[in-house]
Amino acid sequence: MAKTYAWRSLAVIALSATLTAQAWADEQHVADGSKADNKNLLHDSPLPDGHVPANVNYGFEVVGRDTLDGIANGLYTDVWAHDGYAYIGTFQEPECNRSGVFISDIRDPANPVTVGMIKSPPDTRINDVKVTEVGDRDVLIHSLEPCGLLNGNGTRQRGQSGIALWDVTNPEKPHALKQNFLDFPVHNVFPWTTASGNTYLLIVDDVALDDLKIADITKPQAPKLITTTGIDTWLATNPEVAADGQLFMGTFATPLLHDIWVNDMDPGPGENWQAVLSYWDAGFITLDINDPYNPVFLGDSTYPDPDPVNGTSPPEGNAHAAVFAGPNFDKVFAGDEDFDSLFTAVTIDGESYRASQGSNVPQIGPGADITELTEQTAYVGLACGDTLTPAADVGASIALIERGACAFTLKAQTIEAAGYSAGIVFNSAAPGNCEASVSMLVEANIPMLFVPRSSGFAILGIDGYDPNLCPDGEGANPALPAPASLGLVATLGAVFDGWGYLHTLNNTSTQITVPRGMDGETVTVDYLGEMGYYAPAEATDPALATGAGDLTMHNLEIDPTYPDRTFISWYSLGMRAVEWRPGHLHDNSKGEGVVSWNMHEVGRFIAGEEYGEAAGSNFWGVHVTEVNGEQYILGTDRNTGLWIFRWTCEDATDVLYCNAPATP
Repeated sequence: MAKTYAWRSLAVIALSATLTAQAWADEQHVADGSKADNKNLLHDSPLPDGHVPANVNYGFEVVGRDTLDGIANGLYTDVWAHDGYAYIGTFQEPECNRSGVFISDIRDPANPVTVGMIKSPPDTRINDVKVTEVGDRDVLIHSLEPCGLLNGNGTRQRGQSGIALWDVTNPEKPHALKQNFLDFPVHNVFPWTTASGNTYLLIVDDVALDDLKIADITKPQAPKLITTTGIDTWLATNPEVAADGQLFMGTFATPLLHDIWVNDMDPGPGENWQAVLSYWDAGFITLDINDPYNPVFLGDSTYPDPDPVNGTSPPEGNAHAAVFAGPNFDKVFAGDEDFDSLFTAVTIDGESYRASQGSNVPQIGPGADITELTEQTAYVGLACGDTLTPAADVGASIALIERGACAFTLKAQTIEAAGYSAGIVFNSAAPGNCEASVSMLVEANIPMLFVPRSSGFAILGIDGYDPNLCPDGEGANPALPAPASLGLVATLGAVFDGWGYLHTLNNTSTQITVPRGMDGETVTVDYLGEMGYYAPAEATDPALATGAGDLTMHNLEIDPTYPDRTFISWYSLGMRAVEWRPGHLHDNSKGEGVVSWNMHEVGRFIAGEEYGEAAGSNFWGVHVTEVNGEQYILGTDRNTGLWIFRWTCEDATDVLYCNAPATP
């Protein structure tokens, strides 16, 4: 097992310090990065520089394709369908080109045709699309997020925010019902209609700490915001959210709301509306929303530690999307999105400490400016323009610097002038700092890394530092040494911690017992505890950390005909179909092609060379729909547009079977 150390929030105060839009760099009041910007960057990974070969495709049959606006790198996003028409959003960066929403007539699934396009407002992108019946109208709801340049003083991004509602009763002639409803960027939405005929909408606020909003859209031309709640409220009312210590983990450490899903848990004569929220490092949170004016917190998940697939501790987090699944919705199928299969680390004596890299400095890692750097460290104090003892005289090449008193760039330039080849800034003991992470805005000609305060002490070789004492009891911790004191030899580099994968959670109100393999071993699982997982073997292979595209999963939906089955869009690993299969346990030691527990792969599609310039998948969206009484799976490829699949079972006697014997 790889043991790693990452920053964690030790007090609720650290949440506000990390998530507010103004996480200021020292003294210069230059933003270290905002929650809204970081959320946008979740999808801004470099476009894949390769793809996993389409070795074995099965289960998915390609029925039809619509290239929409043509093959274009990174353009297409989410997909939804209603009454024989598909609606496809666009990411629109970096060009921010007003691509908007494409409308495709899929009534003949073998020959889909683009019949319209709703342009986004200037400098604005449309990520999420949903269509629902509201009264006698079919209503398209889409998100709005700024994607333009920053304005003159750099405080606001050009573009529009909120959501827009369109009447698409005639999909080929959509007309606007309400534009720019709400004044904050929105990433995702989800509508539902109660038995009384009222239609409500869950909304992800990209910026606020209370980041879940609920609107009444029963009159879509005059929607009303009715409820504001979210992580800030629940930290006060439901402290169990933070009790597991998992608000801040991994490379992108934050508890932000990303995706939302709503189900009627009692689709018979009654109704019981619940939502599952994907809260990044805070995990997956469930809500009772039967009273939209007063949603009730039900529970939140905790990631297993160590990570059961990749063996890292603490786990990465990154709860991205989830759906209710299984008979009577007794499960949650939940997925992580992790574009960073490698994390920057400072390694000493075999222990790796997570780090973040500065902005405009040489980068470290596979394929970067410097692959790896191993040198002696030395503490140099604050390094704020004063003359330091030359690195050669100290006998060190990596400077350890305490945060505070001056900007990161001045620190970097100070140690560079003293002859150091790299710098590591560790956090200060100021309130809200301590174990928090910072994305440094820094310019220099040498690598600059940032670590939590406790990691700085470890790199210095100082024993006995207790991060729980910071800030108020910091005086009881060991003191820092005099400047020019040597620390330990450190390696600056990257450590593989895998890509995002699928989790299966217990969504029953009681503990349940599930098998751990076929030898009789069992595991008892609490509410929202993990009772299964699935990852393609490629997503666990360090050799594919770079050069094979994005190997993280993205979105998922259940199969309405068999709710223990889910269809997943998995970026460069294409489309996947996976079923709940108690007793299955695979570690790929026999070349199974998967790492899984109680889950079994039953379908795979990656576009092969026979698709010409569309070869090499990059699937973002997935949606299950019915056309003329037959079920189809829609997938949106970021580069090649809309794909329409039919899923069928294989021969049950084959190793790739998808048709029921309950054996591996």
